[in-house]
Amino acid sequence: MSTELVALLADALSGSGLFGGLAPERIMALGAQHGSQAEGTVLFRKGDVGQHAYLIISGILGLHTGDISHPTAFFRKVVPGELVGEYGPICGEPRSATALALTAVEYLQLNHSQLKQLLQEEPTVQSRFISSLAVAASIGRNPGQAALETIVIHDASPNSPLTATVRGQLPDQLRRFSSDISNLDGLAIHIDGCDETTLHSRMVEATHKGKPQVLFNQDPRAISRRNLLLIDRLLILCDGNAPSIVLPEAMDRETLLVRLWPSHQECPSSRDWARSAPFAQVLNVRPQEPRHLERLARAVVRRQNVLVLGGGGARGFAHIGVLAAMEKLGMNDLDMVMGVSIGSLVASLAAFENTAAEIFSNLERVIIKARPYSFTLPRDSLLTLRNSRLALERFFGTAQMQDSWLPLRCFSTNLSNNRLQAWSSGEIPKAVIASMSVPGIFPPMEDAQGDLHVDGGILNNLPVAEARKASDGRVLAVSLDPDPDAVAVTGDSEATPPRERPSIGRMIINAMMCGSHAETQAQERLADLILRPDIGRFPFLEWKRYREIYAVGYQDALRVLSKGWPGKV
Repeated sequence: MSTELVALLADALSGSGLFGGLAPERIMALGAQHGSQAEGTVLFRKGDVGQHAYLIISGILGLHTGDISHPTAFFRKVVPGELVGEYGPICGEPRSATALALTAVEYLQLNHSQLKQLLQEEPTVQSRFISSLAVAASIGRNPGQAALETIVIHDASPNSPLTATVRGQLPDQLRRFSSDISNLDGLAIHIDGCDETTLHSRMVEATHKGKPQVLFNQDPRAISRRNLLLIDRLLILCDGNAPSIVLPEAMDRETLLVRLWPSHQECPSSRDWARSAPFAQVLNVRPQEPRHLERLARAVVRRQNVLVLGGGGARGFAHIGVLAAMEKLGMNDLDMVMGVSIGSLVASLAAFENTAAEIFSNLERVIIKARPYSFTLPRDSLLTLRNSRLALERFFGTAQMQDSWLPLRCFSTNLSNNRLQAWSSGEIPKAVIASMSVPGIFPPMEDAQGDLHVDGGILNNLPVAEARKASDGRVLAVSLDPDPDAVAVTGDSEATPPRERPSIGRMIINAMMCGSHAETQAQERLADLILRPDIGRFPFLEWKRYREIYAVGYQDALRVLSKGWPGKV
């Protein structure tokens, strides 16, 4: 082994949590084979027989479970001094992930007997090894759980005063915000622009050190394919009213689009370029407003606070009571809102920053005082929501889902693939009606691909897990699904007359709610704070008692939320 290689190995071991304190000669005595991997090539593939583990001595490997030919999000980046691929030789299991060289990589290859010998003869390494396996198991294979080390904010409107405001004010906001988050300790921010090579070097350095960095960029060519693989979070910053922008050629579906608007902008409005590429989120921000700038800061570091509103028919007026309580308590740090069924309708109005009073007034007008649905020939449903859709179209006009101030997600059940589907773009009325279309009562909604959608509550009436995928921030969920044990049930006896048989509509809805109850309970446990308004005494279709339901939602939320969010973000 060359002197240069020994020096590299010594440097790698000195910063290693697993092999720290171990002399390079000890590793060399095992007879491990030296190897190298060119940037952009695959060291091993998911499903391969795992015969060797690899001790990285220079460079960076990325591990992912996605498409081998088009890797995107990595759940782990392996740096010098770390061991990778150890499951194969120890357990005899196939590779559970693919390892891609994000830079040129050098390594030492250890087979089963060499790895076993090292662990047997070095008790300190053995205990650390067991700990590292436990940590890896707890983190899992979800890229969303990976630490943020490289955050790139690309300014696609460098001559706009709006982006200049963000470049000037956001760094201080990020520093204040990151001081309360342990894994963002030591956050470094570079506001000077850089070319492709400089950006690459800075991201490699950040990954090696394990310290998060925010890098502002103005050159779209700097976001190259190789640099994209090193970026943990990419945001495109632009003037929302710009006639056109130049997007980086290398982007993926995890990219966020941040559109900036002047203070007088009442509602965002999408131009064609905003629909030209799929984005994980579209954030609309008025940078002159402190709470909007705070919202952007939380989005940058993946700490958005999410409100999830469950389905429940007339009980949905409790959601508005919760929103009213949040207004009363000054809780205005929500960053995203998600909903199912009636929850999606309330969420769509809340996403445009309507007050609770405005939301109540609109739902009262559309659902209570108007005729939201009408009878139809019973071919695929008893009723139609045509009137509701027309009312929504009049209210939202030409606004698309990506035009809300808070990112909005509505969930439906896709009958074509039997999966829960999130609507994040396109027409708001279409997404809301799809989410509310109880099968048998209302007709399914057809999307642009010809798939049919019905009420999302069939599969998941409280999609907290989807909120967890979107953000590492806090999740507040409002469940309208009462515990059956807490609801008084009368039986057949001489003292108690038999209950009236339910209508066909109520029977369909009750059956649907029974089917999703267990899943709702599982989802509730994933929330940081769960609100369960005491509304079990109100039937699903008891619309005439909407004011009582609202009042219960308000009082129950006020009691719980007066204690504040649990913990700090």
